[in-house]
Amino acid sequence: MRRSLAQQVKVGLVLALVLLFINALVSYRNIRRLIENQRSVSHTHQVLAQLEETLSTLKDAETGQRGYLLTGDENYLRPYQQAIAQISTSIDSLRKLTADNPKYEQPLYILQQTITAKLAELEVTIKLRRKQGFDAAVAVVRTNRGKQIMDNIRQQIAEMKALENNLLQQRAKESQASIQQTLLTFSLATGVNLALLALVYYLFRRNQLQSEQEKATLEKRVFERTQKLQAANDDLEAFGYTVSHDLQAPLRAMHGFAEALLEDYGDVVDELGKEYARRIILSALRLEDLIQDLLAYSHLSRSELSLKAIDLTQLMSDIINEIKPEIEEKKAEIQIQSPLPQVIGHRPTLVQVITNLLSNAMKFVKVGVRPQIQVWAETHDNWVRLWVADNGIGIAPEHQKRIFQVFERLHGQETYSGTGIGLAIVRKSVERMDGQVGLESQSGEGSRFWIELRSADDGNTHNIASRR
Repeated sequence: MRRSLAQQVKVGLVLALVLLFINALVSYRNIRRLIENQRSVSHTHQVLAQLEETLSTLKDAETGQRGYLLTGDENYLRPYQQAIAQISTSIDSLRKLTADNPKYEQPLYILQQTITAKLAELEVTIKLRRKQGFDAAVAVVRTNRGKQIMDNIRQQIAEMKALENNLLQQRAKESQASIQQTLLTFSLATGVNLALLALVYYLFRRNQLQSEQEKATLEKRVFERTQKLQAANDDLEAFGYTVSHDLQAPLRAMHGFAEALLEDYGDVVDELGKEYARRIILSALRLEDLIQDLLAYSHLSRSELSLKAIDLTQLMSDIINEIKPEIEEKKAEIQIQSPLPQVIGHRPTLVQVITNLLSNAMKFVKVGVRPQIQVWAETHDNWVRLWVADNGIGIAPEHQKRIFQVFERLHGQETYSGTGIGLAIVRKSVERMDGQVGLESQSGEGSRFWIELRSADDGNTHNIASRR
């Protein structure tokens, strides 16, 4: 009986672990798809903006021509001349932006020919005004040929915009479908996992109840555990109306069940069963961290950041106090070259950026090496570059670009823990504050990360704005 029970528990734990792994893979795939759709949407907006800019350039050319025809003053031709110089660049930009879409090849060719005809018509009227006077130029204008060409250009650009708007709607539908699929898959997998863990818990409880000597103790422990679980569930339900908590609450429940199994029934399960339970706990914790980082990354793209002047000296002092337990645990030495200048940024976001860089500097060191970190700032051309240098394992040049991408890791979880999103959050955060991020490093020689933000000490504070 005892052996049969252990086998059932082992099967349940294996199934729960497999489902959790599959759920993580599906969620990862859908999240990557969402990120790709987001990039495609951004590309579509670029195409729409370039189409609008092209039309605006042609309008400027018409404005310059009309002013010159009416007045004969060469100064009125400046918008026309600027448009002539810019229109080729606009067409080239459109061609590059739409190179991946064969549907644009023919419309773009026709648009270019029509624009060429329009510019030729404008040039003819300008030359007539110079050589033959106002009446000769106006006679050409009254033929309405220029208006017809401009109407054709507007129609062609409108059709291309309609094509882009259709793509935009399609990508929005794909993003919504990915979100729904992620939530549905996660809910189903979580429900099955909870059912399996609940079944395993029930089997243990029934087995313990067969022993009269342990009956009273077991009932008391089960009652206490049930009360704790009920209280925990009540707390989780209070936060269950947002996506983040909808995803995290089941993970915490699985974590708790697995710990309860190890704590209460560890003497019944063999070592392999215990290992499965530990893996469930670790997988749940890692997925919780992953969800938190993904939500933080996604929040950066949607939230509004109010940029203000920030005193880096005071900010660094606050951060050091906040992560003091981690510094003491790692026995790290952090040297800050004060005073540091003021920058334009969003304080909570900048705190997260610097905290991530300091945590990485303390984490990625060789075994037995005491982390040594230096922080200083340089000011140039109204910009402040803040450096964070360490004595860690370093990063080879060929890997330095990809480490700022989502889910990019250079080491396995067994070597250095993490979600692979920390530096992606750093890059996205700095970009949202109109800054840049980079590093200098060689493998085995430590790393020097830097973030660059606008200086608040050089009259930039009047340009502060909210960023969306």
